[in-house]
Amino acid sequence: MEKRYVVIIGGKLQGVEALYLAEKAGLETILVDKNPFPIGQKFCNRFICQDVIDYTRDLLSLFQNAAFVLPALEDQETLRTLKSLSEVHGFTLIYDDDAYRISSSKLHSDQAMAQYQVPVPLYYPKGTFPYVAKPSGGSCSQGVQRINDAASMAVFLKSHSRDQWVIQEFLEGPSYSIEIIGTPGHYDTYHITELFMDEEYDCKRVLSRPDLKKSLKNRFQTIALQLGKMVQLKGIMDVEVIDHGGELKVLEIDARIPSQTPITVYHATGINMMMELYRKFYDPSILVKPLAKERYVSLEQVEVNGNNIKVSGEHIMTQSEPLSSQEGFCGADEALTDYEPGVHCWRATLIHCADSAAALEKKRAQTFDAICALQGGNTNVIDLEPVS
Repeated sequence: MEKRYVVIIGGKLQGVEALYLAEKAGLETILVDKNPFPIGQKFCNRFICQDVIDYTRDLLSLFQNAAFVLPALEDQETLRTLKSLSEVHGFTLIYDDDAYRISSSKLHSDQAMAQYQVPVPLYYPKGTFPYVAKPSGGSCSQGVQRINDAASMAVFLKSHSRDQWVIQEFLEGPSYSIEIIGTPGHYDTYHITELFMDEEYDCKRVLSRPDLKKSLKNRFQTIALQLGKMVQLKGIMDVEVIDHGGELKVLEIDARIPSQTPITVYHATGINMMMELYRKFYDPSILVKPLAKERYVSLEQVEVNGNNIKVSGEHIMTQSEPLSSQEGFCGADEALTDYEPGVHCWRATLIHCADSAAALEKKRAQTFDAICALQGGNTNVIDLEPVS
């Protein structure tokens, strides 16, 4: 089959993920973004600065001749425009409107999961304090609040609508993520990763752990397949759970290309989710060649400001200059960074790979030492946990 380019709409966090993986897969990419300097600009073969809502005949022609068009954003008007154009002009759009509508509302997705008897954290007033409150329609970290007692809950409820907020029991335990790709009756699940949050409940680090128990992997894969069937997924979706006392409870689902985890999965297994999409939605003859052995991988974001080095959630990367890939950066296997010699403030996504957990942590420590030396020594490493 003729090899074709792919079009990525949006060059922020999800766009960087898609463009990076497409580059690793040897796929030609066209990035479309209304921002003249998106952070993913350096990872594409061609950049078009344009708002899709104000599409042109030339842009439509690019869509029609692509292997597929992949939205890497969450702007509702842009998504509606793309869906309408794909229906009228017949190009392949990897965007499932029905699944996205369910997954983009935590209230709606939890109602659907209840019908399928998928375990989720209990809703207030069931359960016990503390609870966690988050907007039903926001991304996982925006506006998240922990509520520790009845007095704090009363204050919260006075100023927040119950039909716009999810209030669930706060559960302790490790969080995990998995991706599912396909169409009804033909789903595949991928490598499980562990998630670590910063003080604002934004994911600061993703870890590949080949040593996870097989029983946990099997249970999580079963849940993911069940959820794919529930939303009748046609595309890609990620699922996040928490392991609370040995029971996996679903925290959220997102029927869109995620950020952070696909790159981690690629370095851990050799499985490239952009190539998986290309294979499933354009050229099924492509053969998949995973690594012979799964690797331990750490992907994390750091923000460096003078003598302070802070491990932080991925939101910090949206404030960066256009990112570039630097292999061997400060001893890391690879970094996606806006660092340039002499700059005072910079950011990076650090990727470390190793054959064991101990070797991985040793490599990470050496990279942080190298960053400290790069900043002239006498630096502070800040790595905060969610506020209790």
